[in-house]
Amino acid sequence: MDVSQYLEIFIDETDEHIQALSDCIMELEKEPENMEVINEIFRAAHSLKGMAGTMGFKRMQHLTHDMENVFQEVRSEKIKVNGVMIDLLFKCLDAIEGYLNNVKQSSNEGTEDNELIIKELNDFIKMAEGEAAEPEAPASEPEAVPKAEKKEAPEAPASNKEKKYLSIELDDTEKDKLKEAEESGLHLYGMTVYIQSDCLLKAARAFLVFRAVEEYGQILVYSPSCHEIEDEHFDSDFSFIVASEEVYEKVYEAAKEVSEIEEIVGESLKYETMVGRAETEENTQPQKQETSVQAPAKEEVKTPQVAAKPAASGNKKQAVAKPVTNRTVRVDIEKLDALMNQVSELIIAKNSLVSISSVESGSFQNQSFHEQIEYLERITTNLHESVMKVRMVPIESVVNKFPRMIRDISRKLGKKMELCMSGEDTELDRTVVDQIGDPLQHLLRNSADHGLEDNETRLAKGKPEVGTIFLNAFQEGNNVIIEVGDDGNGINIEAVRAKAIERGVITEEQAESMSKKEIVNLLFMPSFSMAKEITDLSGRGVGLDVVKSNIEALGGDVEVKTELGIGSTFTVRLPLTLAIIQALMVEIRDEKYAIAIGSISNIEDIPVKDIKYVEAQEVMHLRGKVIPLIRLDKVLDIPPREEPESLTVVIVQKGESMAGLVVDNLMGQQEIVIKSLGKYINNNNKIISGATILGDGEVALILDVNTLM
Repeated sequence: MDVSQYLEIFIDETDEHIQALSDCIMELEKEPENMEVINEIFRAAHSLKGMAGTMGFKRMQHLTHDMENVFQEVRSEKIKVNGVMIDLLFKCLDAIEGYLNNVKQSSNEGTEDNELIIKELNDFIKMAEGEAAEPEAPASEPEAVPKAEKKEAPEAPASNKEKKYLSIELDDTEKDKLKEAEESGLHLYGMTVYIQSDCLLKAARAFLVFRAVEEYGQILVYSPSCHEIEDEHFDSDFSFIVASEEVYEKVYEAAKEVSEIEEIVGESLKYETMVGRAETEENTQPQKQETSVQAPAKEEVKTPQVAAKPAASGNKKQAVAKPVTNRTVRVDIEKLDALMNQVSELIIAKNSLVSISSVESGSFQNQSFHEQIEYLERITTNLHESVMKVRMVPIESVVNKFPRMIRDISRKLGKKMELCMSGEDTELDRTVVDQIGDPLQHLLRNSADHGLEDNETRLAKGKPEVGTIFLNAFQEGNNVIIEVGDDGNGINIEAVRAKAIERGVITEEQAESMSKKEIVNLLFMPSFSMAKEITDLSGRGVGLDVVKSNIEALGGDVEVKTELGIGSTFTVRLPLTLAIIQALMVEIRDEKYAIAIGSISNIEDIPVKDIKYVEAQEVMHLRGKVIPLIRLDKVLDIPPREEPESLTVVIVQKGESMAGLVVDNLMGQQEIVIKSLGKYINNNNKIISGATILGDGEVALILDVNTLM
């Protein structure tokens, strides 16, 4: 079999292991004596090492093996957890992530051996133990785990798993292979591997076991056959006989390192046993050995994987956990994109039928047709909602990396700070989640570097020495709101004003008439930075303008609120989806436009005589609020018309800001498919965010009202 077919599984699971390790190491830094966390880290590193080995990534395997050695020493209480060790472990994680990035890009781990980090790991063990002779112990680690567990083996219940390798029917060719191997001095080991019942890709697990075992020998007999296993024509177990020069424990350990393996039973065999000459005594002899190696197999089930957590508890409460994990499946995002495109085309076709039906006569003969059209509308709407739910993923996958980042920045800057997060389970479209990470990371770095004062300044102001950075996510209508902020010094408006004048961004006369909000928004201009010196965190001219443009590219917007001495909050608003939305269709002269329903507060009919002016800006009074009016015909450069007695105004809202869009006619609500205009629209025209195809085949432009406020 070709190992490359399992590369995606390896990448996904390695990502999960790295995140699990990062979370556990962060926790260990706070609780150095927590043995439960230490054991979790050991098991994650152990599984990561096994996965890398089975995929043939030797450099990654070597690094994780030495990392695992450190935790073996911690588990055996020979060395203590300290700050040096935590920093070193994070270095290892960064190196492992570097290997993984290479694998993602080229299907190869690269050529970096990370010898310096490996030397630091080994030196740390020597230094912590205080004796140069002691580091030899971790080298025998593959046997150390079973030996440590053998003390508990007598308490473990005897396995009730069947040794199916004993009932394999051998043909003459297989018998000859077994006899020849034994006569050449090799050991014969029979093994039956039981895969967890909730495993989704059994063939992949079987192949990874074969790959691991063949590091120590050659598999001579498969049951079922290799081809049947590859086609997943088997239940939850498979058996094989391997010939090896190594002891059984090494072969067993190699197989056990593959994740989602429930249990492995096996033993040393004789050729006579396999051909049926001596069954009774031969089968009972290895029973003690079999029990002793099964104990650590239970540990493998606890491997900390994000996707496999339900499976871990499933071994204790099968009836509760199993249905949950069985209903989860990984799907390539490209397949979801293809499905979404098909649903989009279906909605366009449905809109066309609705358009045709609206011009038909309402005769009795057409009643059935109209009923079917209504039914089709309900079905397509439900289908769209179902596909959208499939595409929605929690932002947890992005924000989970930020605590580690803030921890590193804290140590680098010498500032005490903590990150508080909420709403990690808030869901967004997968394509949005994949691209929101960098802007959020930049905002958090901005809070840590620019926002928070140093420790002495905070104490002098009467603030807690430890600064707080927060990230809160929640859903608001058809949008997801992500707030990033801090309890630092806030933005000095006068300093921003002075910097803008100094750099020629604005004149002194303009600065005098600008509001506080307008001055703060200068921070979003290209290459505008308040950093006094260039560091690896800030001051390189890649500033908030990049954050703003990236967020706007996702159909969102960002705004900031600040109070000097109190702190700042950046509010990012993102659409739930970028593909299909509910929109209000409007007409301006003979042109049709779409406005997202999620942006609309209400619709009003305003007499022209009630329009007032504030600083030459048309405004309307509505229930105690003063709302600016925006004439869309002027914004869109559409020829004017004779002023009517009353105006149809669509009130739109962005956060606390409101505006009234003046339109000619309302065409009603419609489900529309967003199509990108690419290079057809000038990039400077931000108000047009895309286009949609109407039922009659006409094209309508989609307005991004956020750019108008």
